[in-house]
Amino acid sequence: MKIPKVSVVLTTYNRAPLLAPTIQSILAQTFQDFELVISDDASPDETERVCRDFEKRDPRVRYRRGVKNVGMPGNLNAGIEASCAEYIANLHDGDLYEPMLLEKWAAALDAFPRAAFVFNAYRAIDVNGQTVRVYNELAGPCMAGSVLLEDVFFRRWGFGSPVWGTVMGRRSAYLAVGLFDPRFGFVSDVDMWMRLAERFDVAYIPEPLIALPSREAVPRIWGGGAERLAQVYTERMFWEARMRHYHDRPIRRLGEAIRHCSFVAASRTWQLACEVKAHLRVLRRAESTCL
Repeated sequence: MKIPKVSVVLTTYNRAPLLAPTIQSILAQTFQDFELVISDDASPDETERVCRDFEKRDPRVRYRRGVKNVGMPGNLNAGIEASCAEYIANLHDGDLYEPMLLEKWAAALDAFPRAAFVFNAYRAIDVNGQTVRVYNELAGPCMAGSVLLEDVFFRRWGFGSPVWGTVMGRRSAYLAVGLFDPRFGFVSDVDMWMRLAERFDVAYIPEPLIALPSREAVPRIWGGGAERLAQVYTERMFWEARMRHYHDRPIRRLGEAIRHCSFVAASRTWQLACEVKAHLRVLRRAESTCL
């Protein structure tokens, strides 16, 4: 059996109504030398039926269903382990992919053999499919990972990541640093990008090759205290990344420790202010309803 150049690992959970357009946009890629491994985190809805239908119709599609729900990192790791190509595209259910995505991602990794992964710009779309915002980074086609860490990751007081969850990475790079860390739950991808950036270059394509639907079209599958938990995870992973990166520069390490603590204080203050504002808005609505 011929091993394809690219393995597309599509992680999914409980989004059966949204899967078909996502899968169709993957199968319609201009680059055709790929397998599509759909990694289902034991969805209780009709996900299996939808995926089995595509599996019957297209030999590139392979569906795997977890025995139990293990969360994003475990599901993604299982999909990666089930794949076979050197280039691995991590994709999400609900997103829509431009036809040239895999072709441009693979070309970038071909052009920059020291790059562990490639990411790109994104565009947010509304319920009608109209672009409402483009997310772009001021980055060249390839940069040293240390530059991405020091000038971008470590300078964002809100602990935002320039790299989102959808990239094409090298299997050899994943094996070099280990797979996604379950300690960080559904934001473990950010930890992965920082670990890879410590050891490799990173490629970038300044084109919005991925469309992100609105929350009205694709509601979040997590809520409640998840955002607060994500903040805790993110603070911890950024602390670990700073301490690793500056382990041999004690003075700089101390400065980064101070910077980190100040960013934590600023981020938590901002989050608290947003929660208070949202609470006051709810109270005002309740008061106006009672009048």
